[in-house]
Amino acid sequence: MDAFLLKKVLSNVVHIIPGAFVALLIGVALLGRWPRLARLGILLITLSLLALSSAPVSNTILGSLENRYPVMQSLPEDTELVLVLGSGHHWVPDRPPNSILMASALSRLSEAVRLWKTRPQAMLMTSGARFRSELSHARTMGNMALALGMDESRLVLSEEARDTDDEIAAALQWMQHNGTASGRLVVVSSAMHLPRAAMLLSGQPVAYSMAPTDFRVVDAPWYRFNSLHLSDADWAVHEYVGMLWYRLSR
Repeated sequence: MDAFLLKKVLSNVVHIIPGAFVALLIGVALLGRWPRLARLGILLITLSLLALSSAPVSNTILGSLENRYPVMQSLPEDTELVLVLGSGHHWVPDRPPNSILMASALSRLSEAVRLWKTRPQAMLMTSGARFRSELSHARTMGNMALALGMDESRLVLSEEARDTDDEIAAALQWMQHNGTASGRLVVVSSAMHLPRAAMLLSGQPVAYSMAPTDFRVVDAPWYRFNSLHLSDADWAVHEYVGMLWYRLSR
């Protein structure tokens, strides 16, 4: 098992949903030995999952991430490269790319193409390796970009990137070899993901801007519990843990 796969396996531990179910199983196993403590633990975990399934709680966790950067209406004049951070796809032959890309990936790409059209002199980089697909994620997103009217001569593919670190490194390398000293990098990603991406760019000798999309905060009543709110809170916690890990490892 290489370091990348090990990191992905271990990252599941910090997700709320699998972590909570593992904790519930442990609580059930301890009912015979410490019944009061086990029942209390099961109750607290259940109530926590219920709370995280409500919009107000989920939005509170998401809001501090999603509100970091304003929506970008058009690309800055000094933009040389627009980087779209990957978000996965499910490869099925003969399906159009919009049906293959995950919803977050499609949202990121459509926003990137919209911005690129405000300054078509810039280059647009899609990123992502093949994983278990016939086509790389970068190529799949690139095909969708072309379908949305992207100029193929302005498209750059980073087909070896496996995570955000690789994607940022590929963009910086392109800027170093193909850009100018005054050129700007614009990173397009889900709003909750951009703060962690910005940490990777902090201190780098390049001007950069963040372009958020794929917003998850929704206006919903507190009593309407939904698994989507729980999933969003789950991913937000994952981002917080990733940011903490970055700080501790630097």
